[in-house]
Amino acid sequence: MTINSIKQLVLDNHSPSSSHTKKMLKFSNDLIYELWRTIDSEDTTRFPVSDIVLGGSVAKGTWLRSSGDIDIFIKLESDSTRKDLDDSLEIGKITLNSLKYSWKLRYSEHPYIESDIKFNGKSLKINIVSCFDVDPRDCKSAADRSPHHTNYILNNFNSKMKNEVRILKQFLISSKIYGAEIKTQGFSGYFCELLILKYKTFQNVLKQISDFTVGDSIYFDDSHSKFTKLHENSPIIMLDPVDPKRNLGSAVSLQNLHKFIHVSRKFLDNPSTNSFTKIKFKLNNSLSDNLLMIYFTHDEKTIDTLWGQLRRSFNHTSKYINKNDFNIIRSTISSNDKNESAFIFLLDDLSIPDNRLHSGPLSNMKKESIAFIKKNKKESLTFWIDSNGQIKSLQPRKYPKIKDLLNNSINSKNVLGIAPGIKTSFQNTSKIFTGKSVISFSKNKSWLNESLGDVIGTESKLY
Repeated sequence: MTINSIKQLVLDNHSPSSSHTKKMLKFSNDLIYELWRTIDSEDTTRFPVSDIVLGGSVAKGTWLRSSGDIDIFIKLESDSTRKDLDDSLEIGKITLNSLKYSWKLRYSEHPYIESDIKFNGKSLKINIVSCFDVDPRDCKSAADRSPHHTNYILNNFNSKMKNEVRILKQFLISSKIYGAEIKTQGFSGYFCELLILKYKTFQNVLKQISDFTVGDSIYFDDSHSKFTKLHENSPIIMLDPVDPKRNLGSAVSLQNLHKFIHVSRKFLDNPSTNSFTKIKFKLNNSLSDNLLMIYFTHDEKTIDTLWGQLRRSFNHTSKYINKNDFNIIRSTISSNDKNESAFIFLLDDLSIPDNRLHSGPLSNMKKESIAFIKKNKKESLTFWIDSNGQIKSLQPRKYPKIKDLLNNSINSKNVLGIAPGIKTSFQNTSKIFTGKSVISFSKNKSWLNESLGDVIGTESKLY
């Protein structure tokens, strides 16, 4: 198939129908009308609202059939306070209650209202977010830029570009690198829109990315180039055209940038519809003997909060394992994004030698040598001076088996460095699995079984 025929097939499979689009927009506008009705029925001085607008991919016309959310922004007068922002959540609560929609109070940089409803036979998420009606360069909250992003795209896009964005989004989704959330650390919808705005077509984006060098920058006005110096440690720099000091690439991990580069080259070399389907992993079960998994349960949290705590805990745990001389080959975090999570590792070996070599100072370093011998005398099986004049000590390991090491560490004084938000539940519910028991335990948990591909699998899109 040609690239153009593949693109058309992707659009046929993933673009919302015109009738569904009309229904979504009507529903959104009706909801905005109900929000205004709530304001009019209350003391208007209580809510200094300047406007209520639809945002996100639905407003911009770049949403996919399977992933359209309703994002509504309640804009407050620029001189409003943080208390006004918090109080304005009542508008969403009252409105959703009147419509008999259940809702939850969620937290990001500030609280917002989330509701899941049935629409057109499917689940639809509604997010009602309050923000300040300010210049994007004078933001008072993280949500203040979003309406400006919507306006920027609408003012610079045409219908062809919207479809190119849809194709790019599905391409990234299929490689599991779409979304700037802490969980994914990939490319946001707005990032995709700006890539198309910059390079015009899906093919051109892939050509540019396939030749990308880590640290390269993208911006829309030459006068903004000076701001790239603020983000020199970022794998990719994409300056936000509505706030050029901000780097949209800060959310992208180095690993996901490299994945984008690789799958772009692969598609251009061999265009295929497989690039737009879910990743398939070939599991190498011969590696299962060296698997380690720490499984635990916890309270339900927002995904960003949960994954922030999981990543921090995972990084500390990985360092602890390496510090104790166990070599990690591959690893990943897995979660059902509700109340179950796991850290999965592929190790060189689940057991290491019973004794370890401890190197000290050179023997001619008098004070250091005496201190080293004195400190290690009780634990050492033997001391000697090697051919380079360095003092060596052979010491027995307390835990030569990884399972014993972790079982002892989980309930100690948080030597694993588990994040406070999940520390107690981690200590109380952790279960350690090794070898083939990891495979058998994962079989009945699809989210966990899928994650095994990240540890003992080879991605179908790599070859």
